Amino acid sequence: MKKIVTTLFAICFIYCSCLATTIVITVKNYQFSPANVNALVGDVIQWKWSSGTHTTTSTNIPIGAASWDKNITSTTTTYSYTLTVAGTYNYVCTPHQDFGMVGTLNVTNALPVTLTSFTAAPAKLNTALLAWVTAKEENTSYFAIKRSNDGRNFSEIGRVDAVGNSSLVQQYSFADNNLGTTDPYLYYSLEIVDKDGRKESSKIIAFKNNAVTSKLIRNISPNPVSLPGHLMLQFWSDKTGTLNAKVFSGEGKLVLNQDMGADVGLNNGHIHLGDLMPGVYNIVFTMDGKKETYKVVLQ
Repeated sequence: MKKIVTTLFAICFIYCSCLATTIVITVKNYQFSPANVNALVGDVIQWKWSSGTHTTTSTNIPIGAASWDKNITSTTTTYSYTLTVAGTYNYVCTPHQDFGMVGTLNVTNALPVTLTSFTAAPAKLNTALLAWVTAKEENTSYFAIKRSNDGRNFSEIGRVDAVGNSSLVQQYSFADNNLGTTDPYLYYSLEIVDKDGRKESSKIIAFKNNAVTSKLIRNISPNPVSLPGHLMLQFWSDKTGTLNAKVFSGEGKLVLNQDMGADVGLNNGHIHLGDLMPGVYNIVFTMDGKKETYKVVLQ
């Protein structure tokens, strides 16, 4: 993460551009990965095709930012966008936004703080120890620790006071002692706040919650499924790979076999059942040695 000290916006932007970070967002069937990104003015967002036929299309963006609407396909595999304005950028894949294929860029201006690391590690059962290091601070007030169970919606769970002004290495930590028992992955971010109220957000990191028994499916809906037969699901993965879904009729006949790409953490998926006859179906999900079966009614 880069940090820049300046009082002139023009100089700041030129300097940011020189040190810009390129953040890659993978585009695959029914999801942007990661779907929620914290970035700085001057960073470059690059959408990179993995599978399917998609777009990256801006919807709500800050005043003064340039809108975009680009295809991401097997023939147009990348699109890069330079962030020039702070604020929240919302975007979608036009044909798949109703399937949850949406993304958010949270963009802030750099503060005069050099954050050299931010990590999360298990300390004991049901506890995550967050640790971060700064190499330089100027006018820093505090660090707000934010947590999410889906990587999209974050809430503040604590604050740690900053040293404020320092040119020496400073080490900080915070223990999250209430991880819950439902989500095998949690997401954390730091919000750095200076004494003038300005804010900068760190990268988002994922934490494996070992207090929760590993599972595949987080939710599957709707059930029953009505025509046109779109079944949406969220699923967990411990590594980059593929979730396989086999759909069996009530008589046990395999009627649909589908693979969905997965990244570490929470993923979105979609199964189209509209070509099948109404009835009761069993869907068997398998990945990385795990298997789960769900009964679905197609009306």
